Amino acid sequence: METRASYVTVGAFAIVLFVGGLFLAIWFGGVRLDQETRPFLIEFQGAVDGLSTGSPVRYRGVPVGTVSDIRIDPENVEVIRVDIEVDAEVPIKKDMYAVLQAQGLTGIGFIQIEGGTADAEELEPTGDRPVPRIPARSSALSKVFETAPQIADRLVVVIARIEEFLSEENEQNFRMLLANLATVSTTVADRSDEIEAVISGAAASVEDLRQAAAEVGPLMQEASATLATVRGTAVGLDNEVAALSGSLAKAGDRIASTAGELEGMLADARPGMKDFTNTGLYELTQFLVEARFLVSNIDRVLRQIDRDPSQFLFGDRDGQVEAEQ
Repeated sequence: METRASYVTVGAFAIVLFVGGLFLAIWFGGVRLDQETRPFLIEFQGAVDGLSTGSPVRYRGVPVGTVSDIRIDPENVEVIRVDIEVDAEVPIKKDMYAVLQAQGLTGIGFIQIEGGTADAEELEPTGDRPVPRIPARSSALSKVFETAPQIADRLVVVIARIEEFLSEENEQNFRMLLANLATVSTTVADRSDEIEAVISGAAASVEDLRQAAAEVGPLMQEASATLATVRGTAVGLDNEVAALSGSLAKAGDRIASTAGELEGMLADARPGMKDFTNTGLYELTQFLVEARFLVSNIDRVLRQIDRDPSQFLFGDRDGQVEAEQ
């Protein structure tokens, strides 16, 4: 009887200890047995490695729910449908989105809800979707995993080029380069005095150039003054040429006006010239013929007067003498 009683006591103590530990775990963990939740749906386009039923759902790092179910969309095998339960007191806005992330180095996945503004409307179910759907985006880690094969290929190429660069031939060339550098440095050290002399000569040349530049300064000023004078003369010549061009333009206008007047006069005289050509020219020809005949007669009379004026004035005198006798 005593042995059986001890078993009952130990069993009762273990049960009380378990219940007490469970109560303490619930109390320290902040688990609410009367907590109300709301269902939401998240559709991921890629893999959901590390995510399982019961994985936490967080909003900006704060636990707000858990994953209740994970399954493949029967209509599209590229889509993973994840059902979550979120605390009913946590507002889920329309501008929020879900990202799959991994916790530490363990690789355990959880869902991080990000985004959301105070002025945005809450996400509500629609007619074709009784459960509200939170949009999903790719996380930085998933992008790294997606680009990991490309990075690995590039690393392979880089390693191959490094191995090629570190070949025996290049190693020998590098050793020869170091030997040549050592030789050059030794030669430079041996000829340091000559190099110093060259540097001193260069410094002297620079000083000479500085003095020459100082002497060239006044010459440049004089040249600038000369250029200014030439520029002023050119401006004066431009003004005179402009005035001459104006005078020539006026003379051209006057010549054009005179030519127009002459053209008008010729136009007015053209009918008279035409009449003169048709009739007056013939009459003038007749006049010249008659004038020539008149001049011939006058010439003949003048010759006769010159040869015998008395005969011209008194006629034939021989006949008068015979009459008196």
